[in-house]
Amino acid sequence: MPEITEYSSGSPSWADLLCKNGPAAKDFYTSLFGWTCDDHPAGPDMVYTMFSHDGVPVCASAEPGPGQENLPPHWSVYVTVDDLDAAVARVRDAGGTVLMEPFDVMDVGRMSIIQDKEGAFLRLWYPLKHAGAGKMHEPGALSWFELATTDTESASTFYTQVLQAEAGPDPNTDFPYTLLKVSGIQIAGIIQIGDDWGPVPPNWGVYFGVDDVDAVAAKAGELGGGVIVEPRDIEDFARFAVLRDAEGAVFNILRVNEW
Repeated sequence: MPEITEYSSGSPSWADLLCKNGPAAKDFYTSLFGWTCDDHPAGPDMVYTMFSHDGVPVCASAEPGPGQENLPPHWSVYVTVDDLDAAVARVRDAGGTVLMEPFDVMDVGRMSIIQDKEGAFLRLWYPLKHAGAGKMHEPGALSWFELATTDTESASTFYTQVLQAEAGPDPNTDFPYTLLKVSGIQIAGIIQIGDDWGPVPPNWGVYFGVDDVDAVAAKAGELGGGVIVEPRDIEDFARFAVLRDAEGAVFNILRVNEW
């Protein structure tokens, strides 16, 4: 597939990992997904590691910066917007919180960090030199984005307003699942946090495409990570698993050769 060079406004376009130990994270993910990595200076004593698959950037990682030292390792989702200031205004109008006002990320783009009404964090991205992941929906690349929340109806209303998206039930699942669409294209899902999930806060999660869910889940354990939800099938869709890396950051894998 040709490399992706732009994303429609309202579409998830990038993800990065906040990790405590950059070299350990690089070892884990390059071994798990066959990625290569390239370090870029990102300020005083800071490095932003770009992960690539077959030479195409797919996501990134970084160690905590000032004020982030107490944050647990986790993946963050970025959504492209065509007018950052207008999107931030919509966040406030919809009852969300703007944690970081729009700011320049060197010369590659502008960003704002927001929080929805249930507490999930999201990064809004206005691209300049960096459009986002060069490929998606392939093995070794980001393949889906999902909001786990305590109130799916509230979240649906919030994101349809902020991202100027459409929301509706997924007709192909046997459990409640909401699809977000931009210009008729599915861009993310919204799922209710179950009582059996434990103390899981509302959060945006990432899915990486793989050819063999069971093999990748087993390899994550060999690399010092673990399996949170064992590989299982979503009927008429695909096989998936929920994993954690060696520092505890949670991510999902999804077999993409079926959809």
